[in-house]
Amino acid sequence: MYPVILIAALTLLVDQVLPTPLQAPPFECITNGVSEIDVPELKLLESIHNTISDYDTWFEALPGRWPGATFHNGGVNDAVRGNLPPELIPSVLYAPGNTVFHLYQLVNSSDFVIAFYGSPPNSLGVILDPDILVLMDKDTFKIVSVLDFLMYAYDYEETSTDEMQFTYQALKWAEVEDGVLYVSNAHRTYAESSNGSNGYITAIDIQTNEIIWRSQSLVSNSQNFLLLEEVIVSGYGFTDEDDFIYILDRTTGEVIASIPVPSSPDYFFHQAGMIYVNCYNAELVFSLN
Repeated sequence: MYPVILIAALTLLVDQVLPTPLQAPPFECITNGVSEIDVPELKLLESIHNTISDYDTWFEALPGRWPGATFHNGGVNDAVRGNLPPELIPSVLYAPGNTVFHLYQLVNSSDFVIAFYGSPPNSLGVILDPDILVLMDKDTFKIVSVLDFLMYAYDYEETSTDEMQFTYQALKWAEVEDGVLYVSNAHRTYAESSNGSNGYITAIDIQTNEIIWRSQSLVSNSQNFLLLEEVIVSGYGFTDEDDFIYILDRTTGEVIASIPVPSSPDYFFHQAGMIYVNCYNAELVFSLN
């Protein structure tokens, strides 16, 4: 933790940001109409056993570039760890009240660069519980919007005080397209610890910050999701819990298909009609019709 006097001095020398606090979301499914699209077919073409240390091999074999990078010492995946962010992207944000946020992850979305920021790193260099989402112009990296997702962290009606140290629903992934921010939040322990209130995707109007829809729970604790033409492809799983890939209508937020998988799906990649999935102990390849 940085000395308060040092933080106060630094905030006088650099521009400060003022995060917009978002209202607490409903911790239940809120759809935007009824899905009218055809359910896409996800056909399994290949399934290979792997181990949790096979990340580098899987990422190197992908037929394209991964759209994100992390910038802290947490996790076991060095394949998506960045060394330094681009020059114009701040590693640290300063806010009023001597508040400091540190860069956690960058996502190269179709319409914006998206940055996640969290509290200062601990003694191991790990940034925990990112809850600040920053939208940046893709050409200039100028900050367009700073959103505070703190109220998305807990379903206070379903989570006991004893479990709160384990059930902080941090930002996991985000995409922006056509004026809509799609964002996933999840905690890293058993669903029963929050009485099943975990693993949501939310669609938010970036002009008004109003929620358009919010998915059912337990559809997305994977490291990312795919934003495709009409659907979102995500995954949920955990030890002793069911492991599934979910397909959501991206207009309504409804789950329109679910596909069981051997273990929890962690990473998704899409290229030329093929979906590549890295699970806890399996590598899967699907065709998407």
